[in-house]
Amino acid sequence: MQFFEATAQQKKLADIGRAMMDFSENASMKGLKDAEIAVFNELSHIGNLLTHYGAPFGTSQKNFSDADMQLIADFMGGKLAAQKQQILQISG
Repeated sequence: MQFFEATAQQKKLADIGRAMMDFSENASMKGLKDAEIAVFNELSHIGNLLTHYGAPFGTSQKNFSDADMQLIADFMGGKLAAQKQQILQISG
C-alpha cells in the first residue's frame, strides 16, 4: 500500500490558501458594493483551490487562470485594495 504525503511546496501553497480564505472571512465588508465584495469571494475560491493543489484528484496548474495567478501574487505582495483598507482601519 502506498501513502500520499504532501510535499513542502504543497504545504506552503495550502498555508497561503488558508491565509487567503481567512482574510476573506474576517474582512469587514461594511458599506461595500457587490463589485467590491467580489474580490473576497475570489480569494475564498482560489484559496480553497490552493489547499488541494497536488493532492490526488486535487487541483493542478491548469486549474488556475492568469487572473487567478495575478490575484495570488497581489495577495502575497499585499497589493489588494482590501488589504490596504484593512491596514488603514487597524492603524487608526
